[in-house]
Amino acid sequence: MQEIEKVVNDKQENSEIKEDVSSEENKENVSETSENKNEKIKDEAEEKKAKKKNKWKYFVYLLVVLIITGFVLWLNLASPVQGEEGKLVYEMIPYFIGEMNYGFLTLFLAVVFFIFVLNAFMMFLYARLYQRHYKYHQSLAAQAIDNFYSSITPGAYGGEIAKVYIFNKQGVALSNAASLMVMNFIVYQSCLIFIGLVSLCVNFTAILEIPAFPISITINGQPLPDIPFYIFIILGFVLNLLTMGFIILMSSSRAIHNFVLNTLMNFLAKLRLIKNVEEKRESVRLQIENYRIELRRLRSNIPFTAMMFILTLVSIGVSNLYPLLSGLTLNGFEGMADVNYFKKVVDCISFSNFHQMVTGLIPIPGTAGISEYVFDRLFGANSSFFSESFYNLGGANLVLLLWRMVTFYLQFLVCGIVSATYKTRGVPLEDRLVPVPNRKTALTLQIETIDERKLDLIETQKERENKKKQAYRKKKDDRINK
Repeated sequence: MQEIEKVVNDKQENSEIKEDVSSEENKENVSETSENKNEKIKDEAEEKKAKKKNKWKYFVYLLVVLIITGFVLWLNLASPVQGEEGKLVYEMIPYFIGEMNYGFLTLFLAVVFFIFVLNAFMMFLYARLYQRHYKYHQSLAAQAIDNFYSSITPGAYGGEIAKVYIFNKQGVALSNAASLMVMNFIVYQSCLIFIGLVSLCVNFTAILEIPAFPISITINGQPLPDIPFYIFIILGFVLNLLTMGFIILMSSSRAIHNFVLNTLMNFLAKLRLIKNVEEKRESVRLQIENYRIELRRLRSNIPFTAMMFILTLVSIGVSNLYPLLSGLTLNGFEGMADVNYFKKVVDCISFSNFHQMVTGLIPIPGTAGISEYVFDRLFGANSSFFSESFYNLGGANLVLLLWRMVTFYLQFLVCGIVSATYKTRGVPLEDRLVPVPNRKTALTLQIETIDERKLDLIETQKERENKKKQAYRKKKDDRINK
C-alpha cells in the first residue's frame, strides 16, 4: 500500500511540474508572439515612412527637371534672332514649321523608336541567358521603365536598379538580374571608350576649336581666363578609361589587386585620406570580385560577348546621329555649299560622344540644363556645324529644342506612362514605385548576390565543359565507326 501511495504522489508531483513547465512555455510563446507582432508593426511603420520619403524624393527630382526645363525653354524661345532685328526665336516657329522636312522628321522618330527596340532586344538576350521563358514584350516594358527612372534620378543610377527590380518581378532571379546589370555595364562602358578613342583621334583638332566656357569673374581687376571645353571632354574620357582599366587590371592581376588593397590603401590611411580602412578594403575587394565573376562569364562565351558588343556599338553610334537628323528636319544645311554628309555623320557621332562625356560629369536628374548647354557649345552658332543662314534665323535654338523634345521629353512622357501602368504579377499598385536608388544601392545589390552568382558561374562552366566532352566523344565515335 505504501508503495502504491508513493507512486501516486510521484505522478501528482510530475503532473504539477509539467503543468508549471507548460504554463511557463505558454507565457514565453505569448511573449514571443507579442514581440513578433511589435516587430511587424515597427517594420510596417518603417516601410510606410520609406514609401512616403520615396515619393517625396521622386517629386523633388521631377520638380528639378521641370523647373530647369521651363527655364531652358524660356531662355531659348525668348532669345533674339541674329539675322532678324527685333524678332525673338519663338516668332520664327511658324516659319520653321512651314519649311519643315516631314520625311526627315518621320525618319528621326523611326530611328529613336528603333534604338529603343534594339536596347530592349539586348536586354532580352541578356535575360535569356538565365530565363528561357522570358518574353520580348517583357523586355520592352523593362526598357521603358529603365528609361524613365534613368531620366528622373541623378547620374541615371535609377534605371539600373529599376531594371533589376522589374526583371525580378518578371521571374528572373535577383542574382541573375544583378549579373545582367554588371555585364551590360562592362560591355556598354567598353563601347563608350572605343567610340570615344576613335572620336578623339578623328576630331582632335575640332575639339580645340570648340568655344570655351566663359568665366565672368575678376580678381584684383584682372578677369579670369575662360575654361577650354576640351578639358571637360578629356576629363570625361579619362574617367571612363580609368574606371574600366581599374576594373580589368584588378580583376585580372593578383599582384595589382594585392598592391591596391594592401600597400596603396594602407598608405592612404596613414595620410588620413581613408577612414575605416578595413571596411573600405573589404568593400573594394567584394566589388572587384563582383566584376571578376562577370568578366569571366563574358570571356567564357566569346560569341555572345562579341554579338552584344556589336549591337551596343550600333545602338550608341546610331543614337549619336540624333542632332544630325534634327538639323535635317529643319533644313539646317540649306544654303551651305558642297556639304560633305559623310564628314557630317562622323562629326555628329564624335560630338555626341563628347556631349555624353561632359554631361556624365554632372549628376543632375535627366541632365536637365547641362545637356542643352553642352549641345549649344557643340552644335550651336559658334560651331558652324549647320549653315550660317540657318543660324541667322534662330535655327540653333530650335534644333536644340527639337532634339531634346524627341529624344528626352517625348520618351520621358511615354516611358513614365508605362512605368505607372505596367502590371507585374504579385506587385500591388502602391509598390510599383521603385525605391529611390543611388550608387550605394547598386553596389549593395551586387555584393549581396555575389555568392549566388559565383556558384551559378561555376555550374555553367561545368555544363559547357561537359557539352564539349560529349561533342568530342561523338566525333571520336563517328571516326571509329567510319
